[in-house]
Amino acid sequence: MKNKALILNLKDEKIIAEYENMAWKPLEKGEVRVKTAFSGINFKDRLALIPESRVIRKYPMVPGIDFSGYVEESNSSQFNQGDQVFVTGLGYGTDRFGGFSEYVTVKENDLCTVPDGLTLKEVMQIGTAGFTAALSVDAVASDESLKGKEILVTGGTGGVSSHAVMLLSKLGASVTAATRTLEHAAYLKSIGADEVILFETLLEKRKPLSKERWDGVVDATGGEATGNLLTEIRYGKTVAVSGNLSGAKFSATVFPFILRGIRLQGIDSVYATKEKKMSLFNRMAREWKLSNLDSVICKEVEFENLKEELLHETQGNGRVLVIFR
Repeated sequence: MKNKALILNLKDEKIIAEYENMAWKPLEKGEVRVKTAFSGINFKDRLALIPESRVIRKYPMVPGIDFSGYVEESNSSQFNQGDQVFVTGLGYGTDRFGGFSEYVTVKENDLCTVPDGLTLKEVMQIGTAGFTAALSVDAVASDESLKGKEILVTGGTGGVSSHAVMLLSKLGASVTAATRTLEHAAYLKSIGADEVILFETLLEKRKPLSKERWDGVVDATGGEATGNLLTEIRYGKTVAVSGNLSGAKFSATVFPFILRGIRLQGIDSVYATKEKKMSLFNRMAREWKLSNLDSVICKEVEFENLKEELLHETQGNGRVLVIFR
């Protein structure tokens, strides 16, 4: 039995993407074979096409950092044929073959069961981006109600920031979204932002302690703005950082930490524990359930058209959802 996959190879310092039929290998103990139903094109999947990014550490590689589907075959006591399951992160698509394949072999401890209240499609509409946003919102909330709290989200129309805006709005926060162009203001307001500001205003020089403005920040971009935002966080509140699109360095002083007791929380969705992942996906299936998940998907493509879509980046808001038949 064959397994069609989109495989990346490195040749003459260039990435070559081709569909190939992979051999069907017997499962080792503790492995599960998943028939893929949905995947998505994430930012990291596009970076995988750039050799200098070093997102992929070995070739050949099947990209696709998250996917959902049905258990086709199991050599695990934890999963049975027909179970609905999903994977995000954990090196799939970068260190081991990922979701851009008709079937994916998965370690049993990496595999999660789709919670009641979510479908295979919805867990991939959430995907890595939505899970990162949920981790960020959870850190900002710190077990407190966000109703009426003023929360800033950076990252414009990206996957993490879009999900964060929707989640924060769902939880009753007053959401300000920062974007590089106000052309995206209508989209950001349509998914829950109360106010939209230009990201460049966050780069203006601040005092070591500026006027307290935010009850929390979901920072999906990093860079110099992060240091500036630390000066504006209200006493005891949190900046949750998950990205470096605007840079890896920032300047800061200790004053916001020692005089206002603020927190700078790093967010990593790749190696988050299975317990934490299931806790947040269960929330997103129930009290955090979003009715507008379609808003973060700009396009749906069949697996057969994935190569062309991956090589030609779609312009606009949201991610691309990949559908397997």
